[in-house]
Amino acid sequence: MSDPFRGSRLKIERAKQHINDFHSRVWAFAATDFYSLSVDKDAKTGKYTLKVKVRESLPDDLAPIIGDAVHNLKSALDVAVNEVVFRRLNCYDDHTRFPFRKTRNGLVTAVNGALIKQASQKVVDFIVNVVKPYHGGNDALWCLHNLNILDKHRLLLPVMQVTSIVDFCAEDDRGNKMVNATLVVTRNRAITVFESSGNIKITKKGKTIPLVLFDKGLPMEGEAVTPSLVQLTELVSSIIDGIERTFLEGG
Repeated sequence: MSDPFRGSRLKIERAKQHINDFHSRVWAFAATDFYSLSVDKDAKTGKYTLKVKVRESLPDDLAPIIGDAVHNLKSALDVAVNEVVFRRLNCYDDHTRFPFRKTRNGLVTAVNGALIKQASQKVVDFIVNVVKPYHGGNDALWCLHNLNILDKHRLLLPVMQVTSIVDFCAEDDRGNKMVNATLVVTRNRAITVFESSGNIKITKKGKTIPLVLFDKGLPMEGEAVTPSLVQLTELVSSIIDGIERTFLEGG
């Protein structure tokens, strides 16, 4: 028997390529001069605050890349279910999809009337009882489902935060220096430990890696995009493996 799940795995590999592309694009953006720093001094404490100003927006093509990755992961699940149906019933069906429903009862009702149940009761049991593709059953998978739906209607625009600056250097007019410091940024400001009665100037503004997050109102809101997509890829891969085991064991 030829590998019935090769198509699903090709979809997963394509999703990985999109994720790698996304990661590379973020790193390329991070290497640009996308932010500026200015210095404020607290007259009482003598400590300096660095204000981070983002001057450039994230590349526009990041949103479609996210959508492409999500779509390929969802398609990998659809292809797997269709292959089970084809291998057992010798037909493809344009309406067969990997089932998602808001509730477990809704999921059971959906699969009971679908070709996948005719093809393999054990695969259906695996999907319903192990994978649990419904709200509250498998939250990460439910997010994937909703991201895929949203991408059909609007771009999955990410947002950016600057959380740290590395290799920062500064000195005051009396020769005191801060060299290759790492600064934590909160709300676009970083408090330094550099105290001076003189004036401070930035001699090297260092570099930062922007943290790219899912925007407010999106599934996985506030989560870092790249790690989230990697976790979804691992999840989908494990589901395909589970369907394969069940199917090849005569399920």
